[in-house]
Amino acid sequence: MSGREKLLDPTGFDERSADTTLAPRPASLRGLRVGLLENTKPNAAPLLASVGRELQRQHGVATAVMFAKSYFGTPTEESLILRILGNCDFVVAGVGD
Repeated sequence: MSGREKLLDPTGFDERSADTTLAPRPASLRGLRVGLLENTKPNAAPLLASVGRELQRQHGVATAVMFAKSYFGTPTEESLILRILGNCDFVVAGVGD
């Protein structure tokens, strides 16, 4: 194979620049609100519910709130992102199958 392969953006928004800056990590999860974002595929919700319970049990997370995308094959809707931002300190995204 000669030359370099072009890296494609799977979202289809190749022309926009993405902010790849990582968010700072909290020193502790105690008292924080976690959002659990599932992609609507089988087993995503049960897996994330279990993750939420463990974060509460082991790390003192205050609340774990489940959110669901409308369809696994599309990006998360802006309105859902805004709801998560307004109600959560951090998010765990999970996929199922």
